[in-house]
Amino acid sequence: MTGTTLDPAQAARIRAAFETQGMMQTLGASLTRIEAGEVEIVLPFGPHIAQHHGFVHAGGLTTVVDNAGGFAAMTLMPEGMQVLTVEFKVNFLSPAIGEKFIAIGRVKRAGKQISVVEGEVLAESADGARKPVALMLATMMGVWLGDRSAPA
Repeated sequence: MTGTTLDPAQAARIRAAFETQGMMQTLGASLTRIEAGEVEIVLPFGPHIAQHHGFVHAGGLTTVVDNAGGFAAMTLMPEGMQVLTVEFKVNFLSPAIGEKFIAIGRVKRAGKQISVVEGEVLAESADGARKPVALMLATMMGVWLGDRSAPA
């Protein structure tokens, strides 16, 4: 799915949608890359996202990888269509220890209304080494929000 050119207006819509999400602001996450079929979100480590052992909480990792997958799906949807998560499964591979966490969402199959995406979260240490800590498989649904006159 990746490798095709993304309409700059679509990238701007995705950035705008990301910026309105209070949860991303609460976590301190940033949208660092948008391509057709692929999106990257970075989550810096901080005590506000740690669980009782000092690792990043699974909820924080799940939130950013779900967003990365959803926005990856949205890159391939028509103008005016938004995305909602239908379901996801996340496997945690090791404790989330690092300076920052890179969530990458990739479209595996884009349909007219339903898309299947995969996501991964990489923990990056201070020396730049990366280690996978989570994998996600999700189903995203395109929905027409706002202008109800858009095609169904």
